[in-house]
Amino acid sequence: MRRIRFWTLATAVVFLVVSASIASAQRVERWNDPTPYGTFFNDYDPNFHVGFIPRVQDATRIKMHVARGNQLRVRMILPDDTIDNFLTDMKAKHDLQKELIDSGVITLTSTMYWEDFERLYAAAGIDEKVARKSSLSPEQWRKLNVEAIDELNPERLYHIQKDFDPMVDAWAALLRANPVAEKLQAKVDLVNELFHNRIWVSNLTETQLAAFDRLHTQAQEAGTSTAFRAETQALFMDLTDNIYAVNDGKIDYWEYTAIYPAGTYDRTTTHNGRKIPMITTPGIWDLKPREYGTGMVGMVDYISKAGYYGLIPMFPYEYGGGSAYNSIHNTGISNWIQGHQLIPTEWRTYTEGSRTGKPFNRVALTSRGPVSHGCTRLNSGHLAEMRELLPSTSKQMEGIRTFRYISHCYDVFDRYGDGKDEIMGVQYYIAFRHTKSRVAKEIWAQNNRKDFYDWMYGPEMVYGDIGKVTFPTVCQGKFLKDKEFEGKTFEGLTMYEAPYQPETLQFYKIKGVDGTSPAGMEFNREVRRVGHGYSVDRAKLRLN
Repeated sequence: MRRIRFWTLATAVVFLVVSASIASAQRVERWNDPTPYGTFFNDYDPNFHVGFIPRVQDATRIKMHVARGNQLRVRMILPDDTIDNFLTDMKAKHDLQKELIDSGVITLTSTMYWEDFERLYAAAGIDEKVARKSSLSPEQWRKLNVEAIDELNPERLYHIQKDFDPMVDAWAALLRANPVAEKLQAKVDLVNELFHNRIWVSNLTETQLAAFDRLHTQAQEAGTSTAFRAETQALFMDLTDNIYAVNDGKIDYWEYTAIYPAGTYDRTTTHNGRKIPMITTPGIWDLKPREYGTGMVGMVDYISKAGYYGLIPMFPYEYGGGSAYNSIHNTGISNWIQGHQLIPTEWRTYTEGSRTGKPFNRVALTSRGPVSHGCTRLNSGHLAEMRELLPSTSKQMEGIRTFRYISHCYDVFDRYGDGKDEIMGVQYYIAFRHTKSRVAKEIWAQNNRKDFYDWMYGPEMVYGDIGKVTFPTVCQGKFLKDKEFEGKTFEGLTMYEAPYQPETLQFYKIKGVDGTSPAGMEFNREVRRVGHGYSVDRAKLRLN
């Protein structure tokens, strides 16, 4: 997508010089690691995700972060209705997809992930568990749902429990250790430390500023009195849109974290004398409806008619002029497998999950590196999965915040909420550039972990096994209003490498309907919206 920030002629000349130097670093060389990644398929058909993803219907509970290392992290504070409806949501999703198949409204193509989903669904005993709901207490039903989310989403569900009084004491000590803040940035930095890595405010209202100033003065003059604690809790609830409930002096909730490899702008920047991937349009961006484009417009979950966008909803966050937007979208390309000069030869005979039993024609995989025209690219299966995480309707998705860091700063986060910070990463080692006709043409690095990490992180990293990669010194991003800056410095952090999530994307054709027609796009969008609080439009799904 075209970027909204325009360049002068001089800047354009510089870009051409830099692009030439980038190109000279590329290699036309076949990847050696035969491990399959991405989505294997045959034709650009409509599709839907099959899997067990909890849906959050409240935009204020969802935050996204894009940072050094080229990954996108989605963090969701699970409300009671997401937890208490997880199993019934999974049944509703399964039953709707099955009805569409059994009624002949859709015919499955390319992949067999639906059949895999049915086997896992039966093995998880979801129908039986839902049938038991009326015989269980609310506490028992909730426990059953939590266990199911955890079992079906390994390494993604975290139980965050904090005593609020010690948090207030630690924050008061921080305020006492710092002079009364005068600049907004200093106040924002201190406010965010009240709940480390879980308050991400970048500005303060006049009411919040007044409350903070009073608390800063009180902390230095009188310490943590009863009044101080009460006013701190009131400020905390205001800053966080009441998404973290404080009951009997405790914060106790479930948090869901998904990390996806991401492609960024096809350009590098220099940090400490070394070229690293550039993150363009840094700062804070909210998802917004797309008002211009080639498909149906007016919604956040826009679907492009261009086949290479995979007929999967994309999520705009910046208008770029004309019909162009910077968006979170799919790979933006797919590659013919047979005879491709970069793809491992073993992929030519890959048939796992093939509906025909024959090798697939295409593979869609994103580059975890510089590749995009300005957007943020995810693997097609990951984008479809992310759609399942987000609210059902376009209106509910408006305002979901994406924090895009300055290029050299890392996503530092403590997954367990225990103050043990880690650098976020993911186990995915594919990086390439592509031609104007959207075919991968040059690799950034070999597709094994060691070579990829040497290219991505270089001397910033001390290499080791999974869970043992450390970084002597890194910075975390921070934000003021909608701008990004270099934040705190950390030493000796380990990188958490989230497992690569298999991409379970089921392709299909709609009986008598072109998938790129208005009716086809409405169908495609509607089948992805199943969730508590939303009534599926059966007419759009041709089930009336």
